[in-house]
Amino acid sequence: MLCEWTTRNLTGGQYLPRWEMGSGLLSNWIGGPPKDAGGGESTDKGGYAFFETSLLGSADARVASSATLESPPLDTTGAEGKCLTFSYAIDGLSASGLRVLLRPARIDGGPVGAERELWAARDSTGRQWAAAAVLYTFNTEHQVVFEGLARDASDPRRKFRGHVAVDDVALKPGAECRGHCTFEGGLCGWTNDEDDEFDWTLGRGSRNPSTGPATDRSSFAYGGLQGGYAYIDSSFPRRPGDMARLSSAELDQTGADGPLCLRFWTHMYGNGVGTLSVQLADTREEGHEQVLWTLSGESGNAWYQAQVTVASANLFRIVLVGRVGRNSLGDIAVDDISLSPGSCPTAPQVAASSRVDCTFEVDECGWVNVAPRERRDDMDWERVSGAGQRSQLRDHTVGSDKGSLMTLERSSVQRPGSRAWLTSEKINGSSQARCLSFWYVMNEPFVDTAGPSLGSLAVLVRGLGEANAGTPPQAVWRLYNNQGPDWKYAQVAITDSRDITLTLEGSWGSSRANGLIGIDDIAIFPGQCTTMPAAAAVRQAECHFERDTCSWSNETNGISPAAWRLASLARRPASLPDKTFGAPEGYIFFDLFAASKKGARDTARLVSPLIQASSDETVHCLTFWYAAFGVGDSAELRVIKADNSSGELVLDKVWELQSLGMDTAHPVWLPAQVALDAAQDFTLLLEGQAVNGGFAVDDITLSPGSCPIRPISALPKKSDDNGR
Repeated sequence: MLCEWTTRNLTGGQYLPRWEMGSGLLSNWIGGPPKDAGGGESTDKGGYAFFETSLLGSADARVASSATLESPPLDTTGAEGKCLTFSYAIDGLSASGLRVLLRPARIDGGPVGAERELWAARDSTGRQWAAAAVLYTFNTEHQVVFEGLARDASDPRRKFRGHVAVDDVALKPGAECRGHCTFEGGLCGWTNDEDDEFDWTLGRGSRNPSTGPATDRSSFAYGGLQGGYAYIDSSFPRRPGDMARLSSAELDQTGADGPLCLRFWTHMYGNGVGTLSVQLADTREEGHEQVLWTLSGESGNAWYQAQVTVASANLFRIVLVGRVGRNSLGDIAVDDISLSPGSCPTAPQVAASSRVDCTFEVDECGWVNVAPRERRDDMDWERVSGAGQRSQLRDHTVGSDKGSLMTLERSSVQRPGSRAWLTSEKINGSSQARCLSFWYVMNEPFVDTAGPSLGSLAVLVRGLGEANAGTPPQAVWRLYNNQGPDWKYAQVAITDSRDITLTLEGSWGSSRANGLIGIDDIAIFPGQCTTMPAAAAVRQAECHFERDTCSWSNETNGISPAAWRLASLARRPASLPDKTFGAPEGYIFFDLFAASKKGARDTARLVSPLIQASSDETVHCLTFWYAAFGVGDSAELRVIKADNSSGELVLDKVWELQSLGMDTAHPVWLPAQVALDAAQDFTLLLEGQAVNGGFAVDDITLSPGSCPIRPISALPKKSDDNGR
């Protein structure tokens, strides 16, 4: 049942979608998530309310793109407010988001007052439920309204299945929203510290027109006579540099995969404004505080929203630190503090503790395309508005075609494998792991018969300093080809303790005019987070050989000139294109006829970097693509696993293939795979022999789990004592 909440499905004869009751058992029949939120005990038998967003069998543009679920009339919240908590799920191509609205009740039969948006979400939660909390105050009768949003009826994606769902809705005392505060009825559990010079105080409006706000933020935005805020009073007896600290209640640890976005509104008006800072205090280590956000000087006579990511492995408090500026015209006010799940780029950009965070709404925040003197790429990333690119993709930050994002440019001279680098400013070394998060789109609307060919997106880490000169950047996150038309969340741990730069590398595939690669809303915060999505994880020894060999190295048998080589325009076997993008280069090969014309079966051996064992992944599936070329059937390719964990080198031949029976005159790429025991550290050897020809290899990857050997003819024969 909908528990006295109501939904409407008919207005003036026009069909409106509506919210319905659902459960996991019925989800494949009538729609909705496969399980309820369950308050921590999710089950397919539990119920929830959902809005099916797809539109089938009708192209009528008048069909509404939203549905409302309305609470019964609610009394005034009182000055302390109410804490609305709920779980929500957004999934499917036709779903567009969810809003929580406050709707004033009719007074004496008059019109309904203007609705206020209390909370909103646009991003898909996938097949998961997400938790939300909203603190609000209102002094008269009202309703709370959930508005599910679908795409417009004219949008082709509206024909696809989708849903917006809510569960576990509760209206609690305002104090239940820990860390949140509207300052209408007090400090909401925030406390003034005792070891500072003065206190934050509550206010309703400045007594000096030259500093401070005239009203609180909600009155400024919506009008009305109710509302308060917290501020530092810079008038006598305050002196320049005096400090006031306001601390939140103790908050639970977030972990690296559960960061919070702290949002609040600031008012910094007056020619004597000092500094406002946000600090994170670890409650287990007294005196250990980290500055997350800081802003100095006047910002104009208006309220502005600020935000910053908060993450901690321990219990913590958030501390607002206000410092008096050069004179008494320096009041600083804050209002409407909230915490929501997920990371967010620091706003405004000038308040960030590093120049990595960026929404791209104002500029590139210090991220630059590689300078010409260091040119290692072929094109640039471009900062564009949603209205300024062909796909009409809305940016992620504001969800508007007026918002800005970064896209990989198209060029009339681009070829498969053409790439662009967007590089950060220097990031100082740290022994503490950090998590880089961002949002991306990799959309290839039309896939031809050859398969997906959009390109790739990668995060590269490059060490700075003389010791790292000439060392290629290392990929820590990489994803290929079409990932769908919507924004998706990504994160990866940055564990390098050196001074580094980060590079976002975009590469085009063989599709010359089809598709889009875009990025937005970059943030960095403390913690060793899990790679998301899992498919983007880069493991040791993985390589696509696009410009280098990714730390794989040649090992010859002493005097032999035999070696594996990177394919190039000038030198590649049988004009074979690479497997990754169809480019004329971007793979490795050995051609032993070219190396030795004496008829001897020389050996070319390529050695991987060390692949470290993991307690979570004791078996790997090694996959790669191969192609045989040359004259005759003498070429052989072997994969050998080298294990030195016992102190004695053990060579185990796990995969071998001969070119016998292959059309080596017209080489084509074929798939290969084999399972590897990964319980101990090991390296891999790619070993090739031939008299007149060789093998090419591309796209080496390692994924968790076992797999059958492919092709079956690559099953090794009994090895000799040397693993061959």
